[in-house]
Amino acid sequence: MKKNFLKFLLVVLFLILIATIYLSTIGIETKRLNKQIINIISIYSEGIETELKQIKIILDPFKFEINAKTTSPKFKIKEKTIEMESIKTQISIKSLINNQFSLKNLDISTKSLEIKNLISFARNFQNNTELYLLEKIIKKGYLISDIYLEFDQQGKIKKNYKINGFIKNGKINLLNKYDLKNIDLLFNYTHNRLELNDTKLNLNNTPLISKNILIKNIDNIFLIEGSIKNKD
Repeated sequence: MKKNFLKFLLVVLFLILIATIYLSTIGIETKRLNKQIINIISIYSEGIETELKQIKIILDPFKFEINAKTTSPKFKIKEKTIEMESIKTQISIKSLINNQFSLKNLDISTKSLEIKNLISFARNFQNNTELYLLEKIIKKGYLISDIYLEFDQQGKIKKNYKINGFIKNGKINLLNKYDLKNIDLLFNYTHNRLELNDTKLNLNNTPLISKNILIKNIDNIFLIEGSIKNKD
């Protein structure tokens, strides 16, 4: 009897080990978490419909977490749609067991987005003067970005968020007087800090370059550091 129980126990442990290795390396795809993730995203983006495909789940047994990733998610509001490259997040297994589903973070990668379409989409979500003016002065350009957000225990976004990426072939017209085109740059945005690197543009057909421009928000006062040069 003891031998049979021992064999049964060894088989169970072996199956658990195989399942853990499989989930930790290959993972599984499922739609069971879609509704929960959509509900949490909607808390921070009221009025936006989220469309998710299957979510791939990889187990992290050492952190007691699940790494979840979905590709080509879509966000819709009214008749505007934008499509992302991927969304990744970490989910506490403990929260699932306690039926207290919560996200630890969100890691969002965008596809190449036309900036005017992105601003138009944002205006359907939050229509303010700043976005209206941006939509008027920006004529064209494309953006690719990575967005990293962390949440505290109350589900609020922490201030350690990071947004970085690049803008390609941008064009801005200010009051029909200043024409900025062929804008290429890298950007890195954190709380109250925007850094622009390797900026290239033409201002009224004069080519300009800048290695680094740093913009800081200190008590609603903007401090700008950097240099702008041309070939002369």
